Amino acid sequence: MQEARHDTHYARPEDVEEFVRVLEAFERSELTAEDFRAFRLTRGVYGQRQKDVNMLRIKLPGGILSAAALRASATIARDLAPWKKGHITTRQNIQLHNIPLSDMPIALARYAEVGVTSVEACGNTVRNVTACPFAGVSATEPFDVTPYMQAVVRMCLRAPWANDLPRKFKMAFEGCTHEDHAQTAINDVGMRAKVQGGVRGFEVFVAGGLSTSPRPGHRLHDFIPEDELLARVEAIIRMFGLLGNRKNKARARLKYVMKNLGVDGFVAAYEAEVQKLAEQGQLVRPIELPPEESAPAEHPEAAQSPHVDADDPAYREWLRTVDPQKQPGFATVTIKLYRGDISADQFDALAQLAERFSDGTLRAGNRQNLMLRWVRTEHLPHVYAALRAIDLADAGSNTIHDIVSCPGADTCNLAVTSSMSLAAHLTRYLKKPGASADSVELSRGLDIKISGCPNSCGQHHVAAIGFHGTVRHVGEGRQVPEYQLHLGGGFDENGVEFGRHIVKIPAQRAGDALLALLDLYRDEREDGEAPRAFFQRVSKEDVIAALGDSVLALDLSNMRDDDTRDLGQDAGFNVMIGAGECAA
Repeated sequence: MQEARHDTHYARPEDVEEFVRVLEAFERSELTAEDFRAFRLTRGVYGQRQKDVNMLRIKLPGGILSAAALRASATIARDLAPWKKGHITTRQNIQLHNIPLSDMPIALARYAEVGVTSVEACGNTVRNVTACPFAGVSATEPFDVTPYMQAVVRMCLRAPWANDLPRKFKMAFEGCTHEDHAQTAINDVGMRAKVQGGVRGFEVFVAGGLSTSPRPGHRLHDFIPEDELLARVEAIIRMFGLLGNRKNKARARLKYVMKNLGVDGFVAAYEAEVQKLAEQGQLVRPIELPPEESAPAEHPEAAQSPHVDADDPAYREWLRTVDPQKQPGFATVTIKLYRGDISADQFDALAQLAERFSDGTLRAGNRQNLMLRWVRTEHLPHVYAALRAIDLADAGSNTIHDIVSCPGADTCNLAVTSSMSLAAHLTRYLKKPGASADSVELSRGLDIKISGCPNSCGQHHVAAIGFHGTVRHVGEGRQVPEYQLHLGGGFDENGVEFGRHIVKIPAQRAGDALLALLDLYRDEREDGEAPRAFFQRVSKEDVIAALGDSVLALDLSNMRDDDTRDLGQDAGFNVMIGAGECAA
């Protein structure tokens, strides 16, 4: 059995004891509903559309998930969550839905036993700190960002100055030179590994974000040395605590501080906080680094486990999504999760896989998948067979078939449409045989992201093809669930590009619209032009013309009976937006 080589213990028993005390005080009416809501959010317990149940969000800094945490997730999903599954988010967390409040202490205690915490997973706090899932194994990284990410997490966790903020605060670490897997450009603070003059350090971006008004991160520093990382992150957070808008939550994120102060004013306020820390002798804080990762010992049963033939066509197709590591003889396997979901039994099985074929851990990525690292290349046929046995050997990871979606109206009070149902709908269309099959294959490298509302939890702004849910009122009390189409978004080594608003499409017509978009790329692309580059340059008029009847006419002359039903619903659509807790 492999032991996880990163210290992933962030929980403590006192957190669970505190939750029980406060819950009991609330049940005795010694605490108002509003006060209890503020408390439970900072403990990762989030309200749902459904009454009397909650979502539990746990934090996985850097997306690192130990085998013990996988087994705990299996137990909680099986015993406490009616859907018997968990959900991987775009911020490398796990969410479990429909858990009664009375059962939350059981779930929190089970996670705490294996070092997993939900403290500050929601609310106006420093949220889960994310990192590139290839950290430590990427051929292009100057160094592994994992220990630096963990040092920042431990500095902020339970620190009052970091968790009584005007709004949520998000950070990300990236090590890869040419790709931004961690999406640093859309975080409040994004750190990119860099070596200058033989010294390790970071390029620092600030005030990025999505929601209804996306903003790219501003380069605050071209380089800071590694031993100033903690102080400078603390200075940014403290500045936000002082200057963030505590009266209007809709304008409270760090990007609005920069908008209000301007770049020069923002930098001056930040430098004032840095100076305070310097005067206290806190500017330079060396970070103790663990020994560099070496290859895990080979499990004695790995080579004896079932395997497939190396010439198996399905296996060969699956190998297209396997990434070689910088360590010779090892590879990283991306496990594609349909809509980010993972069942209780799959949690258990993956724990065994992590111990048998890897270093005892998995890493979550922001495309809602899991990465199995340190796989010996000769073991890949065995890993594929093990994944196929638990229905997780889909070959489409990190391709057009790997659709990202927020939970949408299935559970979220703010969602307009069922984004998860749209993900299922588009997946079916992408697998359809016929004239567009070659278009799908040509577009294999692009991404699709879906949000059930404009708030961008599904990150529709930064997808080559993005959708966000909306509604059109068509008279006589009838409503059409629609999706706003965004085109051309994404990341590169220079930062982020947000997709352009194009047109709204009825939910029931989204599959046909997607295939029309891919056919347009097939027919009008230039030699060697990538799909995202094409969708960045193609005119809005040409796109709308290609979509044809997929667009509902302003005069409703082409309206169909099924337009007034959301995907996955039998009854007529009636938008039901409740009081969300994202800004609570």
